[in-house]
Order: sequence, then structure tokens, then C-alpha cells
Amino acid sequence: MANAQQRLKEIAAQEQALADEKKKLLDASKDADLETVKQLCKQHGFTATQLRSALKKKGKAKATGDAAAKKPAAKKAPAKKAAAKK
Repeated sequence: MANAQQRLKEIAAQEQALADEKKKLLDASKDADLETVKQLCKQHGFTATQLRSALKKKGKAKATGDAAAKKPAAKKAPAKKAAAKK
């Protein structure tokens, strides 16, 4: 048991180290990647409309799942029929 717990701690430490390294590498390549994208947009004449699906959306994201489920509308009582006059 103790050996398993120790191994789990080692794995968690490795995961954290890899996440930190990934973040550093992404930060380092971000500026160069942005320049590449700008150059390609100018070269091909891409517009914001054409890139809309690839760009990050502004504002709050819509809730998904149970929180986003719409509540059914309240049901109204059926209308009463008027009594026929004789």
C-alpha cells in the first residue's frame, strides 16, 4: 500500500513538471506563431469573417448540461366551454 501511494505521488509530481514545461514552451512559441498567422492572413487575404470559427469567442460561454436545460412552460388550464343557451 505504501509503495502504491509513493508511486502516485511521484506520478503527480511528474505530471506537474510536464504541465509547467508545456506552459513554458507554449509561451515561448506564442509570439512567433502570431507573426506566422499575421503573415499568412496578409498573404492570402483572410478576413475575420472567414476565421470566425477558429477565433476565440468574446463574452461569457453559455452554460451546458443540466444547468442550461430549459424549464417547460407552465401548462394552462383548458378553456371552459360556455353552456349552450336554449
